[in-house]
Amino acid sequence: MSPRRILIADHVSKVLGGAEVNVVELLGHPELALRWQVTVACAPGSPLDSALAAMGVDRVPYGFAPALNELRVVGRSFSPWAKVKGLLELQRATGTLRELISRLKPEAVLTPTNKDHFAAGAAAARSGIPSVWWVNDLLTPEFFGWPIRRAFSHKARRLASRLAPVSQAGADALVRLGVPRQRIRTILNGIPLDRYVRDAKRPLRAQLDLAPREPLIGVVGRITPWKGQELFLQIAEQWIASGRAGRFVIIGRAFNEDAPFEQQLRSRVAQAPLHGRVSMVPFQSDIAAALSSLDVLLHTSLKPEPFGRVLIESMAVGTPVVAAGAGGVTAILTSDIDGLVVPLGDAGAYLNSLRRLLDDAPGTRLLTEAARETVQERFSLDRVFGDFERLFKELAQTEGVRR
Repeated sequence: MSPRRILIADHVSKVLGGAEVNVVELLGHPELALRWQVTVACAPGSPLDSALAAMGVDRVPYGFAPALNELRVVGRSFSPWAKVKGLLELQRATGTLRELISRLKPEAVLTPTNKDHFAAGAAAARSGIPSVWWVNDLLTPEFFGWPIRRAFSHKARRLASRLAPVSQAGADALVRLGVPRQRIRTILNGIPLDRYVRDAKRPLRAQLDLAPREPLIGVVGRITPWKGQELFLQIAEQWIASGRAGRFVIIGRAFNEDAPFEQQLRSRVAQAPLHGRVSMVPFQSDIAAALSSLDVLLHTSLKPEPFGRVLIESMAVGTPVVAAGAGGVTAILTSDIDGLVVPLGDAGAYLNSLRRLLDDAPGTRLLTEAARETVQERFSLDRVFGDFERLFKELAQTEGVRR
C-alpha cells in the first residue's frame, strides 16, 4: 500500500505555538513516515520551518503578508480597510495553495489554524480534495466575536470535509455554531511519552538558586491576560503574606500585542512583597526538565481552555497540577483522582489546593501516580496518530461520495 499523500499548511511565522508543536510532534511519530508522505507548506525561516528541517520533513514556501499575518482576531476589532486587505491576502494565499495542490497532488489538506482553514478549505474545495480542519481554538464568545464565529461556521459548513477539535469542549462549541455533528471527529491532544520523563536533576531550581527543600510553584504558557498570570501573582502575594516558604516562577513570554502586559508583570514582580520570591523566565527548550523542577503547577486561565496541553505534560513528568475547571481541562483531569480542579479565578481555592499538595506528601504521590496513568492511557501520541489514520481512511472511503 502506498503512503497517504498529505499536505499540511501552517502560516505562523514568528512563534512555535501550541498548534505548531502539535504538528511537529505528530510528524515525529515513528510510524508516520511509513504510512504518510507529508509536505508542509510553511513560512521559510519560521520556528516551524526550522523544527521540521531538523527532522528532514519536506517543506514548501507558504505564508501570509503582514496584512493578514498580523491580523489577530481573538478579542479584537479592525477597521474596514484592514479587513479588505486581509481578505485580499487570504485570496492570494488560497491561490498559492491551489498551485501547491496541483503540483503535489495530495489526497487531503490538514490545517491547524483558523486562517489556514479558510485558505486551504477554499483551495481544496476548488481542487476536489478533502480539507481537514485541526481545530486548536475554542470557538466561543470568550475568544471570538459573533462576526468571526459566524464566518467560521459558514466556511466550515461549505469547505471543511472534517473538523478535528482537540477537546470535547471544542466539539460542543462547533455544534452550537451549527457545524454538522457528523463532520466532527474529536481528537484529544497527546504527547510522545518517551520525551516526557521526570528529570531528577530539576535544573530550573539550580538556575533560580533555590534551597534544596524550598517549594517551587509555577505557571507555564504564553503571557497574555486570559492565561491568568495576574491571578498567579495574587496567589503568590497571599502565600507570602501567610508566612509560608516557597518561590514562584512564571515560565513563558508575550507575543506581539501582549508585550506591554508582560512589562506590567515584570514591574510588579520587581516590587515588594514579590521581589525575590517570584521569577520570570522565558519558554524552556526542555519543557519536561522545567516541569520536573516544579513542586506544583498552577493552571490559572481565566477563560475556558481549548485543551490545556501543559497539564498533560506536567502529569507525565510527575508534577501535581491545580487547574481551572472549564473547557478542555474537564476532559483531562478528574479532581481528587489525578489532579485538583478549582473554579475559574478563585484565588482562595488555589491557595487551599496548594496547601493540600505541599502538606500531604502521601496524598500528592497518589495523585501524581494516577496522573501518569491517565496520560499513558488517554493522551499518548500513538493514540493521536491512530485517530488521524482512522479519519483519513474514512475520508478515502466516503469523501468521493459526498462531493
